[in-house]
Amino acid sequence: MFKEGNIVKQTINSLIKRLNENGNIIQVQTNEGYLYNANCTFNPPASDIDISNFEKSTGLILPVDYKEFLKMTNGCRLFDDINYGGEIELYSLEKIIEFNHKGYDECEGCYDIAYIYQDNIVINSKLVSQDKRNYLFWKDHIEQFYDAVPLKMNFELWFDRFVVCQGAKFWWWSLRTGENYYK
Repeated sequence: MFKEGNIVKQTINSLIKRLNENGNIIQVQTNEGYLYNANCTFNPPASDIDISNFEKSTGLILPVDYKEFLKMTNGCRLFDDINYGGEIELYSLEKIIEFNHKGYDECEGCYDIAYIYQDNIVINSKLVSQDKRNYLFWKDHIEQFYDAVPLKMNFELWFDRFVVCQGAKFWWWSLRTGENYYK
């Protein structure tokens, strides 16, 4: 049995270990067999005071597993192509405030925590306050919060799967079938 937050800690530690063992570079294989060399950048951790101040100033509730992530890295960039960059950013507390200041009125308690190739990952803090474990959603970056689609998981499960998939949008996989993939 895992304690909430332990998976995210193990995932980050293992990813950092892989990076350290390979000169801060990971070779990533993406869909259709494309290979590239990538790096990851981790921000300094947030303190308990930073997290508490964020919740007080925004009125948003951060889930336990996401707080554990922030205590290890207050945001990060993952799987950036060393030649071309990338579009995978998990936001710092400051960027959550910056990118969500208008969003609070659209869907109270919802806030973007990441940008991944024109998708946003969203936490619904109303569900967190009700002790629901499936509080994570995704939406296209131009959609409103009420258009977000449930991922049926919490942050640490999403994060673990995202790292295992090396930055692939695994939440899209069931939408692409043999019938529609080539169209």
